[in-house]
Parts: sequence; C-alpha cells; structure tokens
Amino acid sequence: MKKNIFKIGLVMLTIGFFSCSNDDNDGGSTAQEELSLTVDGTQISADEFEAVLYTNAVAGGRYIDVYGSKNGNEFAEFHFPAKTGSFPAQQSFNMASCWLTYENGVNYPDNYFHSTSGTLTVTVCDTVANKIEATFNFTGNNLSVDKVITDGKLKINSITRQ
Repeated sequence: MKKNIFKIGLVMLTIGFFSCSNDDNDGGSTAQEELSLTVDGTQISADEFEAVLYTNAVAGGRYIDVYGSKNGNEFAEFHFPAKTGSFPAQQSFNMASCWLTYENGVNYPDNYFHSTSGTLTVTVCDTVANKIEATFNFTGNNLSVDKVITDGKLKINSITRQ
C-alpha cells in the first residue's frame, strides 16, 4: 500500500513538474494601456489613469468616467456612455454624447477646457472583461480661449465599479 501511494505521489509530482513552465506568455500579447493626446503640437501621455463604471442618473444609464494624469497632475477627464459608438463632444450628460475636458493646471475655469465640438469614437467597451478602446478629437474652451485636442487615443484594461 505504501509503495502505491509513493508511486502515485511520484507520478503527480512528475506531471506537475513537466506541465508547468516559467514562461508566462500564453501565446497572446498583453495590450498596453494608453491615454494620450496632442495639444498645441505637444503629445501628452498619461502615466496614471483610472476608469470608473457607474449608473449616471442624469444621463439615464451606465456611464464611464476616465481620468488621466502625468507626473501627478490630472490633464484629462472624460465622461461617456458605457457602450460603443461615436459620441459628439459636448458639455452634457446623456446617452448620446460625451463630455471631454483637457486640463493644464488647477485654476478653474482658466485651466479647464471643456469640449464644445469634436467626437469620441468608442470601438471596444467590454465592461465584463474591463476593456475600453477609443479615439478622440475635440475643441475645448475655458470661457475665453479654445484649445484643439487631436490624435487622442484611449486603451484601458481595468475598470473600477461603483
């Protein structure tokens, strides 16, 4: 009996040893997260970002907020419906548009450029797998000056739920 238990244990150990590998690559590639945009000819890429999924009572459905920061300073704040599609960049919360903001400082309203025109195109919005992919371009205004935001890219692989 002891011999059989020893043999079974040895077989299990052998199977476990040969079935495991120190290669963490499952054959696919891990998508890099990104939030970047160009303003005044300068590209800005976030080194920290967060996406939050919640029910927006004003908009009437599920919404996503995305915040992007560089060196600890927030420069992007986006609000849009949790679904794929092209959404006009406005300053309203509804299920047919988005609200995009570029920030270049902390003084409100001087450093906050809220979208007055443009588009956010969401190509992937998978709230189960926690993936969002989108492109965007918009003009933001701080009540006196316009900023044109181009070449916007968003790729998120983590969503917080509220």
